[in-house]
Amino acid sequence: FSFSIGFKCPVCSKFVSSDEMDLHLVMCLTKPRITYNEDVLSKDAGECAICLEELQQGDTIARLPCLCIYHKGQVFLQDACIDEWFEVNRSCPEHPSD
Repeated sequence: FSFSIGFKCPVCSKFVSSDEMDLHLVMCLTKPRITYNEDVLSKDAGECAICLEELQQGDTIARLPCLCIYHKGQVFLQDACIDEWFEVNRSCPEHPSD
């Protein structure tokens, strides 16, 4: 019988076997960040899944390809949730496997 030790990837937080860790890390670190469109909300749209604050009319938002939206923000005016998220993650907070 064989025993394989696994690790939690520090980039994407997935559990990866020790045999696959090197390749997985290279892929995680070189995978491009998701691009998004910046927009201003024309009406209230629920809450931001990152900060849990309401997405309100007039907020600057980032719309990802999966159509999820998050605060984009401007420095000192509101949170820039998605940019802070992308500093440590490379996927949508609600669709991490995409």
